[in-house]
Amino acid sequence: MDPIRPSRGKARGRPQVPANQPGVSGLTGLLPPRGPRPTTSQPTHSSQPLQIPATGVGMQRPPRLMPPRPAAPQQRAPRPLGPRPGVATDNTVKKDPMEGVQQITEGLKTFSTASTGDTLLPLGRGAVRGRRQIDLEHFRTPRPQSSLGDIGKQGTTGQPVKLLANYFPITSYTNWCLYQYRVDFSPEEDRIGTKRGLVAQHRERLGGYLFDGTMLFSGKRFDPPTFELTSTRRPDDQIVIITVKFTNVIETGDYANIQVFNLLLRNCLRHLKLTMIGRNFYDPDAKIDMVQHKLQLWPGYETTIGRYEDDILLCAEISTKVMRQETVLDFLNQCAADRNRNKDWMINFKSGVVGTTVMTKYNNETYRIDDIDESCDPNSEFTKKDGTKMTYMQYYKEKWNMTIRGGRQPMLISKNKKSIRKFGIEDTLVYLVPELCVMTGITDAMRNNFTLMKDMAIHTRVNPKERMERLTNFANRLLSTPESVTELKRWNLTLSNKLVELTGRTLQPEPIQSRTKGYNGGEEADWTKHLRSLPMFTSASIKNWVILVPKENCREVEAFSQSLLKAAQGMTFILPKPAIFPMVDGRSNTFLSDLEKVINESNPAMILCVIPSTRGDIYSMIKRKLCIDRAVPSQVVLLKNVQKNNMSVCTKIAIQINCKLGGAPWLVTIPKKGMMIVGFDVCHDSQRKNISFGALVSTMNDAHTSYFSCVEAHESGEELSVHFATGISKALAKYRSKNNALPTSIIVYRDGVGEGQISHVHKTEVRLLKTACEQFYGASSVPFAFVIVTKRISARFFAPSSRGPENPRPGTIIDSVVTDPTKYDFFLVSQHVRQGTVTPTHYQVIEDTLKLPPDIMQRLTFKLTHMYYNWSGTVRVPAPCQLAHKLAFLTGQ
Repeated sequence: MDPIRPSRGKARGRPQVPANQPGVSGLTGLLPPRGPRPTTSQPTHSSQPLQIPATGVGMQRPPRLMPPRPAAPQQRAPRPLGPRPGVATDNTVKKDPMEGVQQITEGLKTFSTASTGDTLLPLGRGAVRGRRQIDLEHFRTPRPQSSLGDIGKQGTTGQPVKLLANYFPITSYTNWCLYQYRVDFSPEEDRIGTKRGLVAQHRERLGGYLFDGTMLFSGKRFDPPTFELTSTRRPDDQIVIITVKFTNVIETGDYANIQVFNLLLRNCLRHLKLTMIGRNFYDPDAKIDMVQHKLQLWPGYETTIGRYEDDILLCAEISTKVMRQETVLDFLNQCAADRNRNKDWMINFKSGVVGTTVMTKYNNETYRIDDIDESCDPNSEFTKKDGTKMTYMQYYKEKWNMTIRGGRQPMLISKNKKSIRKFGIEDTLVYLVPELCVMTGITDAMRNNFTLMKDMAIHTRVNPKERMERLTNFANRLLSTPESVTELKRWNLTLSNKLVELTGRTLQPEPIQSRTKGYNGGEEADWTKHLRSLPMFTSASIKNWVILVPKENCREVEAFSQSLLKAAQGMTFILPKPAIFPMVDGRSNTFLSDLEKVINESNPAMILCVIPSTRGDIYSMIKRKLCIDRAVPSQVVLLKNVQKNNMSVCTKIAIQINCKLGGAPWLVTIPKKGMMIVGFDVCHDSQRKNISFGALVSTMNDAHTSYFSCVEAHESGEELSVHFATGISKALAKYRSKNNALPTSIIVYRDGVGEGQISHVHKTEVRLLKTACEQFYGASSVPFAFVIVTKRISARFFAPSSRGPENPRPGTIIDSVVTDPTKYDFFLVSQHVRQGTVTPTHYQVIEDTLKLPPDIMQRLTFKLTHMYYNWSGTVRVPAPCQLAHKLAFLTGQ
């Protein structure tokens, strides 16, 4: 088996462990125990992952797997489901609460997600797309019929507001007909810059063209359709045969036309002397040195051209790349310097590198590190495609003219997941040299460094006025640089330097209901000041609870507990005086033993733990102990917050304790009865990189203040939709047992889905949701809506005012101009931020048999952002979705 080229995608680093987590009813006992951490073994035969250097010297690319282009823009018919035992054939409701769960689980055993012509892959947050071929069919999820009628997808309620968006209009372009060609090199070449140089030697024959390293686009059709060119590679004078083969015609209206626009834009950005890292372009000449923190900030841009409601627009957003001025070898040497005092220095090195993203010095490519091979170093040999052997040290010298000075450094391993995503074969292993890899991003220790984050925020947290100025300067730079202007003229593309203007709508502030009166959070959607003097909507009862604290801080905790009881009493939440348990110290082992002792002796209804620092291991240990082993509600508080003894902090802690005991601090009225609202999200295990956790949280009452939750682990390559359907079945069974009836409607908010995964979610998870419901409702289907929630977007909106551009108010809806005409989608600004520019959230309804009018769907979504009880204000996503994220994240830690 021939090796495969490494992936050029990038992945996220390790998530941060928060100081506090919200309570979710049903969380107790659902966190699965960890198993042993998998290790990457050295491949020994062809069925094992292949060992290859970082750029794949002498590698043969496997044949491209191209999905067939359908004759008509219709969705491919799904494969039939397997047998579903026990499906009801009438409208009767089953009596056994778990009968439906058992049946759906059995039915899922025969379910297959494969479909002709598609490779359907497991989904989760952080999935990364490979380099797309320009002529791949762009599969779109069909727009729900409910949004195609007279009402459409646009709402009308709310106050109209003029907005600007970070989009620039493409004011003119030619309806061209382009010819697409596949370009191959012999011997194979992996460096895109070198490929461009080899092709450029034949510019006179080829004429005007665009080339992305694999595909070439030209305005003329060559005869013959397949031909060869001969180039000379510099500086080694190697003769390279270039094979050019016609593959397709791209006409006006084809989705590939937009991809050609993006390729043209990428060429223009290179003319601005910007460096491409990952998918974005950065300006190394404008880098900001943070010498005191040994960091560099590279300003840059995220850009994409797309077809929107009325026009083709360029979306541009400013971006910042954090570059650490240390290589992985530097970090290795730091860990090794402590080897005499710390025998686990190699373990510390691995934990600090595995799961992070590095950038190679020689080609600015980024790789996620999956493991470290201590048995391999730069002097080790690997076998080339022609059967000859060479060392990594020789390879990097010959290929990149990079001299490796450290011969004894363990090699880094990155799994090339592109191979399984695109070609359906097993992972290959990319071997990287620590000395040639620069560490990127920020660590948990950096995040906890208040000074560092404050200094960084000066440059990265940009207000609306400055953001608009920088975006306008970017457009002017693009339209004034001679090389980019020539490139645009060559293709008759005209770009405006004015931001797109549009009209949004701002919904009225939502009424918040306490036990005795209503109020609202005002224009900032923040009602903290109301909580201190009004009773909570419902208060839980508690008889005994315990505070664990290091003995030297007992006096401070006594004062803090008095303030906590006073704050709770002001909200008519009666907390009895806690028992204070002094610990010898604040170490992890002490917490473990003392927690066990306290539970055995007093069986408390709640345990509050005071921890001395933000160390994630102590927090995770406490939550693991009290969620998995002993199932006791818990609250973790930092010692510094106890020492402040602030009434505002005490109020928030009292609210969290009430929620974890089953109370509800406030209510937002949702008129529709019998509705179950579901949130689903996915997070990765922080230690076992091939494990992810899918968490489902669903409401259990009409007030939407009571929740059911479940979480399941799944391995890389395992179909996630099966776990999702099982969770839906459990939620329906629990709802029926609690309310003596099934919900009359369901809304699912699905987070953690990339743009390229939406079609897969529609084909699998939506289909299995219907199957799960059949087990409970029989022939009478329940109406439901399935909504994709996307937080990581480039869109930004600005509200002009007499004071200059400002952030839109919470409750601002955008459902025109910059939305997709093929989707039922809208943007919602639900938060108020005091620093920087607010980030909206994008919602796409991919299935809708509930048929709520757009106004109702949009307002319901906004209402749900008020229901996250860990914050007395609105959040970015509906509360069930936020709770699902917190549950999956906590489990992954």
